[in-house]
Parts: sequence; C-alpha cells; structure tokens
Amino acid sequence: MAWLKFLHISGLLIWCAGLIYLPGLLLAHRTMTNREDFIRIRNASRFSYNAITSPAAFVAIGAGTALLLLAPGVLQGWMFVKLALVGLLVMAHVQYGFVLSALSEPGSQPPRLRLLAVWSLVFAMMTAILWLVLEKPFLGSSRLPSWLLEPGGLQSLLTSTPI
Repeated sequence: MAWLKFLHISGLLIWCAGLIYLPGLLLAHRTMTNREDFIRIRNASRFSYNAITSPAAFVAIGAGTALLLLAPGVLQGWMFVKLALVGLLVMAHVQYGFVLSALSEPGSQPPRLRLLAVWSLVFAMMTAILWLVLEKPFLGSSRLPSWLLEPGGLQSLLTSTPI
C-alpha cells in the first residue's frame, strides 16, 4: 500500500503544479505578436494540459480511489470534505480545458479575470485539502445538516423546496 500512496502523492503533486502553472501559460496567449509565437504557446499549453496535467490528475484520482477501497476506515467527516474539494479541483481542471479549446483560433484572448478567479480558488482548495489531510479534524454529525444524515434526506429536501 506504500507504493499506492507514493503514486497518489506523486500524481497529486504534478496535477496541482499543473493547475497552478496553466493559468500563466494560458494568459501568455495575450502576448502573442506573430504566428510563430501563437504556435509555440499553443503547443506548450496543449502539451502541459494533455500530456502532463491531465494524466497526473487521472493517476492521483485513481490511486486515491484505490486507497479508499483498500482502507475504508479512513471514511470520516474530513475525508468527505476533502473529496468534495477534489471534485472542485476537477471542475477547475475542466475550466482550464474549456479556455484552452477557446484559444485555438489566432486572435482569441484568454478570459483574464476568470483564469485569475479559478487560480485563486484552486490555490485555496489545495491549501484546504492539505490542512484537512494533515490535521484530520473531527467533523462530527452535529455539524452536518439533518437531511444529510438520514437516508433519502436529499430527496425530502428537494421535494420540500419550492421551485
């Protein structure tokens, strides 16, 4: 199981580094002056996203899932919060992919404010995940809403909410 933890942490480090680096690389599309710059930055962006960051995310999530299956005793309150934050990291990763695909045409400009906002959220989520993993705080059921603790609680919440 130690090799699986090593694989998870290695994938996570590479994925998080990519999530921090990608916005800067995508914002570099603003500085293009000619066709050669466009091709160089476009290739670097695509390589970073497709060949490094995305496979690292796959490895990190796959190894993390395997660790959860091999050590089910770790499923405590803090782990569910961590998994929710990892889900948000996946959404940020997908946002970078959307921006990358939108930048495929010469002359297109990256959404600077959106990239900076997503980068800020990514950094905050990574910090929160690191704190959760190192601290492992007790998040007892008293802090959770009652509908989350009962079977079918989400369904009752959805049916009682007016639309």
